[in-house]
Order: sequence, then C-alpha cells, then structure tokens
Amino acid sequence: MEAPFESTSWDGITGAIYAGHGSVEGLWLLLCLGMIVAAIIFGWRHEEHAYKVTQRKP
Repeated sequence: MEAPFESTSWDGITGAIYAGHGSVEGLWLLLCLGMIVAAIIFGWRHEEHAYKVTQRKP
C-alpha cells in the first residue's frame, strides 16, 4: 500500500491523509457485513430450535 502523494517528507503534506486510498476495503466491508448477517441468521435459527426443544418437555 503506497501513499497517494510523491513527497519524501511530511513538510509539504496538508489536508487529510487516508492510508486506505485505492485499496479493496469495499470488498472487506461487504465480507464483514455478510458474516454479520450469517451470524444473525444462524443464531436466530439456533435460538428458535432451542426454544422449541424446551417447550416440548413437560
């Protein structure tokens, strides 16, 4: 990952510096969001199953 400027020192650099410039962070964001959704769905299914098991026992 390279800096989005050609300067060799911090003397001429002004403004906001973003280290992720030009990377594939959107892919990582979508991957993380997908894993969150999967965790919610699998957790919901497990809790529903566990609740039904406890309701069957007298």
